Amino acid sequence: MYCGSPLPEDVREEAALAAKRVLQSKSLVSLERAAAGPDRSRPSRRYVVINVSIDKPAETIAQGCGVSIWEARQWQAASPYRLLRISDEPANGATETALRESGLAFFVVAEEAVTRSRNPVRVESIHATADSVLCTIRDDEEAPPARKTFSRDDVVLIVSGLIRREKVKEQVLRRPPVETRLEDAWLVHFHLKTDERPWEIDPGRTAFEGEGLASANMRTLDLVRSFSTTVPYDEAFKNIVPALTPAADPRRELSAFKRDPQAPKKELKIVVLDNSGQFKEYSAWRGRVEMMRRLNQSGRSE
Repeated sequence: MYCGSPLPEDVREEAALAAKRVLQSKSLVSLERAAAGPDRSRPSRRYVVINVSIDKPAETIAQGCGVSIWEARQWQAASPYRLLRISDEPANGATETALRESGLAFFVVAEEAVTRSRNPVRVESIHATADSVLCTIRDDEEAPPARKTFSRDDVVLIVSGLIRREKVKEQVLRRPPVETRLEDAWLVHFHLKTDERPWEIDPGRTAFEGEGLASANMRTLDLVRSFSTTVPYDEAFKNIVPALTPAADPRRELSAFKRDPQAPKKELKIVVLDNSGQFKEYSAWRGRVEMMRRLNQSGRSE
């Protein structure tokens, strides 16, 4: 009932389906996803990404994007691609028209595509050979792992990023929050032709199979170096100022922490902050741009 009147049948059916999805959720992430449901009130947005490679005059970039020449040069030094804005404008709106008139190359990626790519496939274990890579992946946290193989011909782009991590305690007795810098992490995303979601290798959690005494970091670095001889490799995330937010799985991050015996009786709230969400966002739109660039090149060659 709403204001004394029965709700329409379609509204009641949608509410029943949403309740069913919530009850069937087995993890916090899937629960939040199910509770949110589809957002039909907001129009789909578009990621406008421009090509700022060094062969483009900085003056042209500055004029087309409305920034100073100095800032345009900073963009060029940081990365060959720049996310200009996430726009609500329709296709061929004012932003795209201005870029086109300035002669700047740009890509437009639908927000739905970025959203799908923002959720990487976790690689639990990996065995690399000269010709291929055999992985144990977990496509869904609620599903069992699967064994899959990919070769360098299957990889569109490799994106890596340094993840900064901090532990923050809540404010106590009017003192400022206590911040403790944790050891930085490293994430590597392999974007494949056959999957919209990148495969994520975390040397801190991904197990490496096979012989050898090298650490997971060294094996990951060796894999990236081997593939990057023929596959595009993007490490420009290191030039982006970290935006720290609560970690995706703070319980796992806090499992190694023990409570200080000198702490007050009241349990302190501890939050682990990192920029992994920022990296996944960057990797998502960057991978989609690379796929579009390859498709455009294939179309021209044909």
